[in-house]
Amino acid sequence: MTPKETPDGEHRDDLPGPPPRPQWLDEDDEPAEPAEPAEPAADPAPSEEPAEDDDGRTQVVKRAARPSGGLADFTMTDFSRGTPSAETETEDEEEGADRTRVERPAARPAQPEQQLPPLPPFPWAQEVPDPPAPSPQPPPPQPPAPRPPAPEPFPYAQEIPETPKPPAAEPFPYAQEIPETPKPPAAEPFPYAQEIPDTPRAPAPEPFPWAQEIPGQTPAPAAPQPFPYAQDVPGRGPAASPGPVAPHPVAPPPQVDEPWRQAPKPKRKGGGVAKKVLLGTAGVVVVGGLVAGGFVILNGRGGGSDDGGEDGARLAGKLFAADPAARVDGRDQELTGVAASGATVVAVGGEADPGNYRGVFVVSGDGGRTFKTAEVRGADGGEPGPGEVPRVVAGGQGGWVAIGTRPGGGAVWTSADGRAWRRQPDAAGDVFGPGSRVTQVIGTDKGFLALGEQSRKGDFSDATPAVWLSADGRNWDALTGSRIGVPLRGKVVLEEAAASGGTVLMESAHTPSPGKASFRRAWRSTDGGRTWTPAKIPAPKGTRGLRIGGGRTGLVAVREVQSGKSVFGQVYTSPDAARWKAAGKLAPSGYRQVRQLLSTDAGYAAIVERARDVAVSRSADGASWQDAGTLPAASGRALLGASATAEQTVLVGRDPGEGDLNPLLAVRDARGAELPVDPLKIPGAFRPDQAVAAVAAADGTPAVAVGSTGGDAAIWTSADGASWTRARFSGGVSRPALQRLTAVAHGAAGWLAVGDGGGAPRGPLVMTSADGALWRPADTDPVFQRKGSQPLATQGAAAGQAGYVVVGDDGPSGAIWFSPDLKTWQRGRGVGRTDLTAEKGGGRWVRDAAGGTFGFAAVGGMQWPGRPGGRPAVWSSPDGKKWRLQELKLPAGLSQGWLTHVAAKGNALFAAGEALGSSGTAMLGYSSADGGRTWRPATPPVSGSNDPVRVTAVTATPGGFVVTGTAGPAGAADVVAWTSADGASWREQAPGDSVLGAAGRQEITGLAPFKGALLGVGRTVARSGEQPVLWKRPAP
Repeated sequence: MTPKETPDGEHRDDLPGPPPRPQWLDEDDEPAEPAEPAEPAADPAPSEEPAEDDDGRTQVVKRAARPSGGLADFTMTDFSRGTPSAETETEDEEEGADRTRVERPAARPAQPEQQLPPLPPFPWAQEVPDPPAPSPQPPPPQPPAPRPPAPEPFPYAQEIPETPKPPAAEPFPYAQEIPETPKPPAAEPFPYAQEIPDTPRAPAPEPFPWAQEIPGQTPAPAAPQPFPYAQDVPGRGPAASPGPVAPHPVAPPPQVDEPWRQAPKPKRKGGGVAKKVLLGTAGVVVVGGLVAGGFVILNGRGGGSDDGGEDGARLAGKLFAADPAARVDGRDQELTGVAASGATVVAVGGEADPGNYRGVFVVSGDGGRTFKTAEVRGADGGEPGPGEVPRVVAGGQGGWVAIGTRPGGGAVWTSADGRAWRRQPDAAGDVFGPGSRVTQVIGTDKGFLALGEQSRKGDFSDATPAVWLSADGRNWDALTGSRIGVPLRGKVVLEEAAASGGTVLMESAHTPSPGKASFRRAWRSTDGGRTWTPAKIPAPKGTRGLRIGGGRTGLVAVREVQSGKSVFGQVYTSPDAARWKAAGKLAPSGYRQVRQLLSTDAGYAAIVERARDVAVSRSADGASWQDAGTLPAASGRALLGASATAEQTVLVGRDPGEGDLNPLLAVRDARGAELPVDPLKIPGAFRPDQAVAAVAAADGTPAVAVGSTGGDAAIWTSADGASWTRARFSGGVSRPALQRLTAVAHGAAGWLAVGDGGGAPRGPLVMTSADGALWRPADTDPVFQRKGSQPLATQGAAAGQAGYVVVGDDGPSGAIWFSPDLKTWQRGRGVGRTDLTAEKGGGRWVRDAAGGTFGFAAVGGMQWPGRPGGRPAVWSSPDGKKWRLQELKLPAGLSQGWLTHVAAKGNALFAAGEALGSSGTAMLGYSSADGGRTWRPATPPVSGSNDPVRVTAVTATPGGFVVTGTAGPAGAADVVAWTSADGASWREQAPGDSVLGAAGRQEITGLAPFKGALLGVGRTVARSGEQPVLWKRPAP
């Protein structure tokens, strides 16, 4: 005799064998109504008569909880395990109609989007819970999710002469466009990004960055961990974040949240005036100037300009060569949501590397046969800012909407046609801010409805269901807890929703109390989701589980039926969620369970999990179903979303590669044929890793620049500052995680470079060299080994008379290492117990260091337990071994701040960082004339603009100090600079440079004096692409 099961029960994949004898549960609401007879053509349900008991009880069969987040978190690995097993009998005390027991759903992993790396405010580099761990290092999904095999070397953004180049029809193009170069027409339908002649190919990416939490902020929910978002270190720009990846949550790129950041005023452009690099050297007015140790930092408005030639800025994609042996692009990418309306399909997601996390929108106008990059603008109408990443998307007659995250909060984008998008002001996304997690958004006849959860703690251990409603996608109302209008006894998770006509159908999972079986219920709304009543979907004996879907064609639901040793899905359809009838059976060979139900203009589509793949089935009326393609299972593959048009089904997610994660975009036509769509070949959608982050030089040595290509650490040397040669690594430098070197220093024993070692939890990256040409890893020394699950990060390096120091973080505490000769290393200690070690609830983080005759000085930030916000901090040591902490007082008008850069010239030091004040983010500076024993405020003034200013580099030159930064909206920031020759007279230059004055965002992140010149390295980022920048000018 075939045992009967609970209609809403779920599969257990770990215990083979038929279910046990039926167990009946008492239900207080009316029994579900029997389904209307199926159409003659439909195959009758094996057991569609109503339950025999008068109280509507149904059998219970426990099955494995569906992956958290449903399809969005479905990781394809091994589906070969057995059939559902029995569920322990328990008594149902919940009230409600049409409910059945199921295994308590697993807690939903934090959504990567919520984990996106925010801008760095505080950083104690700690990782966000559950970021995806790298599989081999997948995005460290933050962790390391397995790296997808790289197609071919990526074409790195090559420099294109200022004339537009026609698109090259090459097969392998991940070529990205270079900022300021006219965009070649995209070839459709299959737009494979063409390669640009002479453009080097990009190396493969690595796992994502590692989101760290900011002191004083509630921990971000654990992301499903796909993308590891590099966390932002204060002052170093947004960390990348990412998204969850199958096995590894890609979590969103590691970044620190900067809630105080306010949207700056739109960048002023027009009249063909190039943006200016403000390099101050002259002036007669000293406003809050710094006069210490013989130098002054000021900003005036003088003359002079760089011509962009020998002593100007250059696009440097060709100068800083990539690794020719690289097989992957070195970034973690994923598509997390997809939606269709008519023939328009939009997929959204993100791309992360150790330093950044950016959003991605791709659109198809032919039902998913071909895709191109959508036009996306920031809230101010300019370029999108870093860390603004969409996670879910929906479209309909009322337009399109996408919801995701931005540094410090939620973000909302809207579009009239799915092709051109604009992020709404921060206020629109604040309702989805910290403590919120959105899992789905759909269009309704009243506008839009989003489902998710909210958490006061921020870690979702106290999650309560949430529904957000909007008439236009711009203004949202949040309904949480009892305001939703459904019973909330015990743990309740809103699983999914679908809309058809004026009806919205919603499914919820209920767990009355720990240890009690869960059950599912369905609800209907006729007012766009403001009020709900039970939806009585038929639940005949012998059925279990529940999946819902719907759209223009109508509403559809599936319950599973165990018949002997086989399982199939019994389909029910309804025009309004009030009247249901049994339709056909979903029974493709190898059927395990239905993962998602979709509606198209031509009927329905179902995503079905089978033993070793995912199958697509289609039906015009729900009665007869035909196979419409498959997606093979692969270790580490994560299927995060699906949508369908009349002719195509589109599946999105992420795939593991060789150390990084690649986006998954699979398309099957109605007959099941695979359409050749490669997301990495969509022009402008995804970009290879090629970054130059810092530079250093010393008398009689070549200049050395460090960064990353293809997700691996990269180092280049130059004898003249103009031509650069790639350095070699003893034994190679490739590791199973995305890496990037971010600091370099020279001393008596040679060179020291440090950076982000990737992984989950995050690890250190330390390299040394005697001559700058051949490098060896130093982080194999036990002193650099992580202890436990805390991230261990190396952020800065310095050389002094006593030797070398490396600074960074060890979980919420500061960390410093010392070596006299680059051969032996020891951990530095604080003079006081809490000088480097944080108290419970507090934090210490060290970002940069400088050495001199005085010993060493290090800078960063600190937070005291129970006190909001961070404070600037400096550490001093005569020998690099014992360090004394000094908290610096914030200038009036600032509520919190920290330091990110420091440089020394003799006994004079200058340290800079950022702070939060009443007017938003501001620059912060301090000077010392006595080797770091005493400090006084000395913030370089910023004239003529109210835009946020951030410091990006500080260096000492033979003539004084130079500071560079950015000012303006995040997506269109100008490069600014200050310099002092003698601390008395200043002159300002406003170089009109075609590179640093291009559209988009430019920054100089590394500075060094070299042979009478000042070298600067950084990058330029625009809608068309990004690449390194080399800046050279006479030393001030």
